[in-house]
Amino acid sequence: MLREHEIPDSDVSGSRLALQSEFKGYGADRTFLGYRCEATYTLQTEALDRLELLIEDAVRAGANRVDEVHFDVLDKPALRDEARRRAVGAARRKAEVYADACGVRLGPVVHIQDVDPESLGLRSHGSRMGGDPESDGVFAPGTVRVEAAVLLGFSLLPD
Repeated sequence: MLREHEIPDSDVSGSRLALQSEFKGYGADRTFLGYRCEATYTLQTEALDRLELLIEDAVRAGANRVDEVHFDVLDKPALRDEARRRAVGAARRKAEVYADACGVRLGPVVHIQDVDPESLGLRSHGSRMGGDPESDGVFAPGTVRVEAAVLLGFSLLPD
């Protein structure tokens, strides 16, 4: 079925088989029914226009559960680098506003710390628990969020 959808073996990964005993009832009425075997597969496709048909064909071929469909991009490291550059720019702009409000100037950067965006209150599916309203966005179909956060420390110079 996957070959019909032109999905190469390299884009399919499987898990080990999970075997579990199945019972009916409790206590003295407990009856052994047999075993349940589960195999989980993950696959990757770029044919998003045929994704629905792929899922339908997988179900027809015997898949009885689809746990999730996850959208991502292939060039995420390059996109993450750009997000980091933008995070540094945003941090510098904010620091300049704070320094101006305090009557000082920013000196050179003395500390750079990469921060996991998930630790800042992000949730899955593009929602946020709080944070910077300037960067808040709604989940838009056809988009994948790539985020970065940075903690910068600057030396301060008298104005």
